[in-house]
Amino acid sequence: METVVFWVLWGFISFWALKTFYFSFSQEKVERLRKASLGFSCAVLILSFLPWVPSSPGGLSGIGLALEGNFLALLFLILLLNSLVLFFQKEMIFLKIGSVLTFLSTIVLFALMLALRPGTFILSWYDIAPIVAVFMLLCQNVAVLLLWQQLDLQKKEAVAPNTKKKIKIGLVSLAIFSFGILIVIQGKESQIPEPVEEPEVVLHENLEEKRFETFPVQEAGQVCFGEGHFSFQIDSPYTVMSDDKNGVALFATEWLVTVSTTGNSIVETLGDFGVPYTKDGEMYSYQMLSGERYGVSQEKNGLVVSVFSSQEDDEDALQLLSQVVESLQEGCTENE
Repeated sequence: METVVFWVLWGFISFWALKTFYFSFSQEKVERLRKASLGFSCAVLILSFLPWVPSSPGGLSGIGLALEGNFLALLFLILLLNSLVLFFQKEMIFLKIGSVLTFLSTIVLFALMLALRPGTFILSWYDIAPIVAVFMLLCQNVAVLLLWQQLDLQKKEAVAPNTKKKIKIGLVSLAIFSFGILIVIQGKESQIPEPVEEPEVVLHENLEEKRFETFPVQEAGQVCFGEGHFSFQIDSPYTVMSDDKNGVALFATEWLVTVSTTGNSIVETLGDFGVPYTKDGEMYSYQMLSGERYGVSQEKNGLVVSVFSSQEDDEDALQLLSQVVESLQEGCTENE
């Protein structure tokens, strides 16, 4: 709907402008078109101080993007400032150069918006400024086309700048371009990475031991969980990390063992997290998305048993999974 309204409004404005100005030469029309182009450039410059990026990615304005070294934003600002300076002049050559810069800035702004927001996005009042700026520039394009036509009808020698004025305007434009180049150079210098000290290498096993050293170590034997509703055997000392209505999770030597009672199947759980897997009989094998652990899982009596290891195709992990699944049963008896 917003797109339809936008193009309808722009079409009406274009039709009105063409009907009003695209006729014989008139100095009054030239002046009105020059002032209109100047007004559009000022409006776009003001919009550049408003947010062009949503608040979540930083909420930067067009000026902020340019000062941070965004090439397209910086190029757009340079073209806009130069066209603004030129539309303050009344000589034909300056007005034609300003018209060309207006077309270029419109193209650059479209490219900038595609780079900032390549996909569909929700339009909000917070960051609507660049959309309004695009609309302003499209209207200005119509104005400068009409201005160009009027200038072509004007006598070439009617308004010609002297050498002093050409030098003055040239120096102003050079200063604007130099400012942009300075920002680019400073941006590249700030991106030079500083030397980073090599992190201390710590064995994975030591990290696991430190992570779970606060939990008490239990002797090998029967593990009861779910308030004594289920149990299984384990032949190595273990550390229980959690035991609630959703299941139990424990750390045995170097393996993480979980028994889930949530009711979701292995395929449903892996599918929810987007984890690819292979199936061998009743056993599912997969690699965690982090790439640091490998898991094997199997279902029994509506429960999901999983063993996680730091090695792929770990035979000890497979044996541990088989032991837990075979000994998994309803009810629980106290350890002797």
